Amino acid sequence: MKRIVVVALVILISVSVWYLFIKKYDYQVSFNVKGSPGSVYHQVISWESWGKDPKAKNITTLDTTLFKQVSQAVIVNDTIINLDWTLESLNDSITKIRVGAISEEYSIQNRVRILMGETIFTRGLKKELKVFGKLANNFADTFKIEIEGESDIPSLAYLFVSSSSSRFGKAGMMMRTNSDLYPKILENNLKVDGAPFVRIKEWDVLDDKIKFDFGFPIKYTDSLPLNSLIKFDRSSPQKALKAVFYGNYRNSDQAWFALMAYAKRRNISIVKKPLEIFYNNPMQDGNASQWKAEIFIPISSEN
Repeated sequence: MKRIVVVALVILISVSVWYLFIKKYDYQVSFNVKGSPGSVYHQVISWESWGKDPKAKNITTLDTTLFKQVSQAVIVNDTIINLDWTLESLNDSITKIRVGAISEEYSIQNRVRILMGETIFTRGLKKELKVFGKLANNFADTFKIEIEGESDIPSLAYLFVSSSSSRFGKAGMMMRTNSDLYPKILENNLKVDGAPFVRIKEWDVLDDKIKFDFGFPIKYTDSLPLNSLIKFDRSSPQKALKAVFYGNYRNSDQAWFALMAYAKRRNISIVKKPLEIFYNNPMQDGNASQWKAEIFIPISSEN
């Protein structure tokens, strides 16, 4: 009998030591949101305010593993809560999020209080993550992505202007580039032979900067309006993964992340140089939900 009591005490002490001092987090929350891990990742690292004051700017990103993990520090009432986010793709449109939280100053107190039920710490954590989840889902509802799988990028003969920007600034830069390119097409009576497009030439996924060509397919003539800004090129067909995007073109890059997640789950090696073909003119169609774009990401020759 005495031996049983001793063993029970050893187990109790061991579990208590683990729970109070070794267990990695004070509390963990798991939930699902709409969107691919790449999309959710950028929403996490862009999240700046915790609590009622949207101007607080009290969230600091400490470390990241691209599209997989984010570590952050949150200042709440002069205390620091560390958050570790883990992102996992469940399917083409859902990401599972796990968030582990630990208080730098009050970890042991939190763990003791949690044993007795919900606390201010756990309620606040769940409330803020619920806000984040709602924002992520609302954003995903502003557009629609349909992945069609393997396809071909069509061959193109086109006039183009090269630009660079952040990924977020792509739409604005496209508009400025179009103001340089399209008037020249009209002035020279060139025949546009397809929808305008953006071809990404370089994408620094760490800094989220891109270099791209914005162009119009045209019928070739001997009198193209070429200069230091406007150039002509041809491209050959290429195997690619394809998605169809419906929504405001400023968010069309969300399809890049969806295709990347699709490729990863199927072990398809890709080249991160998307091509976007736009079928609506935003200046003439005010219903952004109906704007259509075809998005391609080239399949690597290594497959």
